Amino acid sequence: MNMKRLKLMICAAALSMTAFAQTNNTEASKTEKYTVQTNLFKDNWFIGANVGGQYYIGDGRKLSSRKKLLSPVFEVNVGKWFTPGIGLRLGFDGYQAKGYLKEGNSVYKHKWGVLDLHTDVMLNLTNMFCGYKEDRLYNFIPYASIGYARNTKSHDNELSWGAGLINRFRINNSWAANLEVRSLAYNDVFDGKVAGKNYEATIAVMAGVTYNLGKKNWTKGSGVSIAELEDVQAKLREMNEENERLNRESAALNQDLQQKDQELQQAKADQNDNLTDAMTYTVFFDINRAYLSNKEVVNLNSYANLIKNNPNNKFIITGYADKQTGRAEYNDKLSQERAESVYNTLVDKYGVNPSQLTVEHKGGVDTMFENDSKLSRAAIIEMVK
Repeated sequence: MNMKRLKLMICAAALSMTAFAQTNNTEASKTEKYTVQTNLFKDNWFIGANVGGQYYIGDGRKLSSRKKLLSPVFEVNVGKWFTPGIGLRLGFDGYQAKGYLKEGNSVYKHKWGVLDLHTDVMLNLTNMFCGYKEDRLYNFIPYASIGYARNTKSHDNELSWGAGLINRFRINNSWAANLEVRSLAYNDVFDGKVAGKNYEATIAVMAGVTYNLGKKNWTKGSGVSIAELEDVQAKLREMNEENERLNRESAALNQDLQQKDQELQQAKADQNDNLTDAMTYTVFFDINRAYLSNKEVVNLNSYANLIKNNPNNKFIITGYADKQTGRAEYNDKLSQERAESVYNTLVDKYGVNPSQLTVEHKGGVDTMFENDSKLSRAAIIEMVK
């Protein structure tokens, strides 16, 4: 049977069993139908109990009628749903198994107690294929089981394995009724006699109830609203635009760097008597700021190379502040920090010998350039004559 046909059968079964269930007035989107938010570990737990009958398929099943091999079975279990479609359950079974054994020409009835501790991996195919729905009446839940069984008469312990199907009917948000069919297989020796077969098995039909603990439902959707998603997309667009702007600025800075390198090469070719004039450089800062912009940092690279190419010369870095802005004490500290910022960039980033540099600061000063007080927010590098 292909997967498409299986999906159609499961959805058809769910729809037929929920004919009397409550109908939602609003239909969720396809994304919300199959997507839920993750709950905490303490949520979506359940406990349950089942009773019913089981038939033991053992060595003596052909020695008597099948009715005589029927016996009661009960189960208690506890489990958790990690998603609406995937869950894990731990169950404990206790019942009496019946069989017949033959020794020579004699046939005798054989009874023994069976205890089984098993773990079930459950798949709620209704939720997985039809989408999660909190008030759905019916859920189709197959599972695979592995456990540890004990024959209380012979005290034999054997591995058990098998599969089952839970037909779950919703009563309310806390309670559900179950009709369960299960088959478990054991080693051939489990009934106390080896008859040449590789295994023995039980088939059980049980009815019971389940009580849900903690948070019992799931919140549909990813938890991100359309408005939030659009906001994130808008921010991503802004980031892309900013990245493009920075790329353009970087290209311009690289071009400036190349230009400064060319100027440096030209300066190195000049006579030493013209070196002094070439050794004055001004670094500008923003108001109330003592850190360098990216452009100023790049431009300082060329000047750092020039200093390193003249290792016998000394340089003074003098910091200034705008006298028209801020108190005198503040401007004094700010001008010092600006000079130190230039010093640290030259030494730490570009490897200038600190013995070539001296740091000074003048505090707040009157207008120094172009009758513009903003141009006094600077640090000036000069070669010592």
